[in-house]
Amino acid sequence: MSTTTFHIRKKPRRDAECVKFSSMRLGEFSLTSDRQYVDEVKIPRMRKHVRLPRDLNEGFNEHEDKQLGGVECIFEWICRNKFNTESVDLITYRGILKKIATNAFDRFQNHWCFRLVKMGNLIAMDEIETEQKRQEALNRTRYQNLMTYHGRKLEEVTMEVVENEVDIVTTSKIAGYRCILAAEVDGVKDNGDLVEVKAHKVISHPQQMENYKNNKLLNTFIQCYLVGIPHILVGFRDNNGWLRHLQEYSLDQVEEECRDYWNKDFYMGFLGDVLSWALPQIALGKVYHMSYLGGEQITLEEVEDPGHIPQFFRDHASSCHSKREMVDSIYK
Repeated sequence: MSTTTFHIRKKPRRDAECVKFSSMRLGEFSLTSDRQYVDEVKIPRMRKHVRLPRDLNEGFNEHEDKQLGGVECIFEWICRNKFNTESVDLITYRGILKKIATNAFDRFQNHWCFRLVKMGNLIAMDEIETEQKRQEALNRTRYQNLMTYHGRKLEEVTMEVVENEVDIVTTSKIAGYRCILAAEVDGVKDNGDLVEVKAHKVISHPQQMENYKNNKLLNTFIQCYLVGIPHILVGFRDNNGWLRHLQEYSLDQVEEECRDYWNKDFYMGFLGDVLSWALPQIALGKVYHMSYLGGEQITLEEVEDPGHIPQFFRDHASSCHSKREMVDSIYK
């Protein structure tokens, strides 16, 4: 079975040609706590007043970890809304593309692996757990779990609580490929603008500010930019988990504050380069794993894998195309 590699060429993060990109929102859907699809959508509204300080540790001992879903949810939205996929090249979650984009200069060398399957002209890409992630999950400390929980608690503190998770569906073009992306949203402002919520420790010296701009703001910016979320709300917590202050940014403000550290076009250009390398190699009737396991290369490998396209979506896609053989593949 074939294997190809993409070499990651390290370049200055402020050196990049302008990359044209725009995102348009198509719709939304909800997911229950056990990942069941729901048509009814209620996006949490941003609270006008938040009492400070607030204890973000509250409720930690009673909370349950949230289940993660795959691209089946996007398939279901497409089918329920009778969305024509004939001109779509890629279906995935924005978090997957964010991981690829920021891999261009990832000093932490976080591993990832994505499964790619093709049906007609359409490629679906979902995530597979790596050995690094499995080991991290097994060895997570109470403190690490608490830091993750602070982010969830911050959403409850700053947004009205609703029953179900809300995801938006967007369309965009990256390197000439039309993408359908889904992304969980944290909340919405009174003017209708979506907002992403992030927790971060209180910054007390210049090195912490540099790390904040190079990592937290970069990753959050790319995450929002890919699906057109225009605002970021950061809650700063102290070492004891108490929320001390809030800061809201527009994406333009983030880009301006970080102009001496990174350039979004560098990361979007890298994402486009990886997609342009990988997607043309995906053949109908085969399954591939694209992975980064450290170092300076990304690998695309054909594998023995049952694929991940459900029957109900294959039936829908067949009605969008004139040739039935486009959907008669191994993905059963």
